[in-house]
Amino acid sequence: MNKLYCYSTLLATLLLFELGLGYADSTERANKSLYSVAPRSVSSPDRAINIAKNPEPAQNIACTGCFSWDLDGSGKAEALTDGLLFMRYLFGFTQQALVNGALSSNATRTTSEEITAFLVEHRAQLDIDGNDTTDALSDGLLLIRYLFGFEGSSLINGALPGDTSRSVPEIISAFIMEQLPATQYDEPPQTELEWDLTPAMAEQVGTEQSAVDAIIDHIFTDIAVQSVLVTKDGFLIGQRYATGYHENSLGTSWSMAKSFYSAAIGAAIMAGEISSVDQKASEIITEWQGTIKADITLRQMLQMRSGYSASDEVFLFDDQTAYSIDRPLERPADTQFAYSNANSQLFEPIIRRTTGLSAHDYLSQKILTPIGIDVSGVGLWFDASGLNPMTYCCIDMKPLDFARFGLLYAREGKWRDAQIVPSDYVNSSLTANGWYGYQWWILNSVYFFGASVPMVIVAAQGLDGQYIFIWPEEDIVIVVLTQYSHPIEQGYVVDLSSTPLNYPDTCTARNSCTYSIGDPHNTFTHLRLVELMVPLADSP
Repeated sequence: MNKLYCYSTLLATLLLFELGLGYADSTERANKSLYSVAPRSVSSPDRAINIAKNPEPAQNIACTGCFSWDLDGSGKAEALTDGLLFMRYLFGFTQQALVNGALSSNATRTTSEEITAFLVEHRAQLDIDGNDTTDALSDGLLLIRYLFGFEGSSLINGALPGDTSRSVPEIISAFIMEQLPATQYDEPPQTELEWDLTPAMAEQVGTEQSAVDAIIDHIFTDIAVQSVLVTKDGFLIGQRYATGYHENSLGTSWSMAKSFYSAAIGAAIMAGEISSVDQKASEIITEWQGTIKADITLRQMLQMRSGYSASDEVFLFDDQTAYSIDRPLERPADTQFAYSNANSQLFEPIIRRTTGLSAHDYLSQKILTPIGIDVSGVGLWFDASGLNPMTYCCIDMKPLDFARFGLLYAREGKWRDAQIVPSDYVNSSLTANGWYGYQWWILNSVYFFGASVPMVIVAAQGLDGQYIFIWPEEDIVIVVLTQYSHPIEQGYVVDLSSTPLNYPDTCTARNSCTYSIGDPHNTFTHLRLVELMVPLADSP
């Protein structure tokens, strides 16, 4: 067999699985779950075996030296982890090529050396077809097909050489099944509420991995995506990274920062440093006293109803706070929604003048640090003056840290036993005035121009495709970041006159820079995402 035939056979096997061969019909395939597999009945002319759902032959008794097809030590033998590891091993893959993308999130054997040593130690048990050799396109193919759920002739077609002692599908199935881990069909233990976003199986939090995978697949139809995280009940149940990125790669917020500094306003209200959202901003921004801006309230600013224009150039100015304070009104306050960056830059002087701390320091002390974010690894941007924290934009963090902030809002501003942001402030933040709360987008039917939605989720959103989606009722958070390019050594002061420029660069990946050629890369469909989130809900 040449290499082209080998790889063609493997590809054909995966395609046949997608077509559902080995199942009675496509509905059975779609509904089949690792945790609802029916007992397999095995029979042949000279052998009749009835295998129970939870077999416990001698070699499956838990011990460190026992063999099972659970090659990565996760407690389950699965096609796209253990089956793939076995196939790669038999093809001769080593080092990172053996394990990349093929380990369960809860694997206990995580290096190529550990997995190779395990297979070498148990080489005598790898011969599935019984011909005294192990081969990728026979033994490897049989295992991966079995773990995908193939049965009968679809299990063995094209996968048996001529000199096998096990050639009947039922006998091969029995051989593999006898060496599955004793925990193969155990229901994952249900978890208690968590805060640390530790990895868990989707089934442990009342959903299915297929639902998580469908969401991540949909988001990655956007070719500019850097990372996606899916959390439920405080556990990380899904993650994926574009090539060249990983869990420690920083992403940037762009306008998601608005939601963060809104939280800082809430914390200042809880601390008594700001009286309420109905306080007149001119009591703090004294430059407005005696002007037509004198009666604008913090609530109106939080809801983007201050009367500011949706068109501004705040990002291009050196002193962005002075620019924002001096902006003229386009209309009376509270008469119309207008999304304004200058409006949200006003949180900078409001926080500084009421708390005595810079907006960045206050955010770090009151929001980020209390929810477990190491601020030494966070990039907080300043305008070109180097003096003014930007409060409408630009926080650089790891994806998991963005998820922590989402979890804070999913749980009404509470973190463990501490109330970080007042619960009534959080609830108001996530309540729509049209389609917008306190610097949060509300994805209701109004947001979708009248389209029906199965439920309402909320989102922090930023330029070029940055998102924190939250479904508070189900304790679900989804983080999406666009591929980001910014050398840390350049620092976090905007400089649009230097070479190279210093700013949060996501436009290169999005193909949306002023110098980009062609159209920007489209992001994924939000309404479809909402629909795909429905199966993540707890079972009724």
